[in-house]
Amino acid sequence: MDLEYFAFYTEASLVCVAIFIMLIFQNNSYGTKTERESWFFRAGIVHIIYFLSDIGWAAVEGGVLPRTRFFAILFNLINYIFIGLIGYSWFMYMAASEGMLLNKKRRFETIILIPAIVSDLVIIIAYAINPLFWIDKNGILNDMYYPFMVTVPSLYVFSSTIISLRNAKKTDVKEDKRLYKLIAIYPLSIVSFGMLQTFALNAPLFCFGCTLVMLYFFIRSLQMQISVDALTKLNNRGQINRYMERVHYNENEPCCVCMIDIDRFKDINDRYGHAEGDRALTMTAEALRRTADKAGVPVFIGRYGGDEFTVIARNVKDEEEMDSIIEIFREILEEKGRDLRYKIEASVGYDFLKNSEDTAEACLKRADEKLYAEKQKR
Repeated sequence: MDLEYFAFYTEASLVCVAIFIMLIFQNNSYGTKTERESWFFRAGIVHIIYFLSDIGWAAVEGGVLPRTRFFAILFNLINYIFIGLIGYSWFMYMAASEGMLLNKKRRFETIILIPAIVSDLVIIIAYAINPLFWIDKNGILNDMYYPFMVTVPSLYVFSSTIISLRNAKKTDVKEDKRLYKLIAIYPLSIVSFGMLQTFALNAPLFCFGCTLVMLYFFIRSLQMQISVDALTKLNNRGQINRYMERVHYNENEPCCVCMIDIDRFKDINDRYGHAEGDRALTMTAEALRRTADKAGVPVFIGRYGGDEFTVIARNVKDEEEMDSIIEIFREILEEKGRDLRYKIEASVGYDFLKNSEDTAEACLKRADEKLYAEKQKR
């Protein structure tokens, strides 16, 4: 590695560091942080330290710093420790994203950290026993270093991939399946970048890969905050409004707008508490997602507000088909509520876009009127 290449390597790494600093700053600008955001912050710090240490090693490789055993050991030991922590922080970010930290946070964090700690102790003890075990007198890394270095990060990455794919297989909700598969696939892309850098190209590909992946998930997190209801994980009111602006009458693709309201929701809150009310909301949201998967037509679902939900179904031929979709929803909701202390039911009102002058907003209003007419009957 010559001086010119070192300059390129440093510039590329510093660009990645700058991106991570901006992401961390933006991540910390929120008043309160979720577990996922907390682990995003920690992962960002770990990546920055690794990138800066890697620049130090590139300086040794490029002749900017003298190739002494001190510098070789210093930078490669930091790299070794922090690449393990990168794998750990990614696994914990995945766990937080998939809700695995609930009610077992501290113990879970400690157990998952054990492989990284053991790996660090092994490399330090091996050096203490035999200083030439992974680096020779001239500061050249031997063939034992890199296999040891990537073992624990690979363990974290492939474990997170297996867990995410297992969760994707278990869920019936297409949206959740897509999220789990994304979480499973993206760490593998980081490993691919790292392998290319180590064995094929002498370029900061690992740095680029990590930055692209974390940038993607940060943007996705922002999109969720803007468009997704925090409790039910359905589209929020703003997203419903934006979607309705794009809904127009099409003679060849009938469109039905529904309003759904949980029956006796206030009684659930008053008698069993707001936590149980939240449970009823999330259960209804889950039933709607499963219904959308089984409907056989394109379906948009959102939480309109309170205990009201909006469903927009396209390409529904007539009221008979819509009634059958609603019946599927009610059956799923009843099945999910069998173990509850109360009966969870919902009222539904819907209407179709009638002509080219009709709007989704006007259709929603008619659906709302039919909803309350049904609630009075029920």
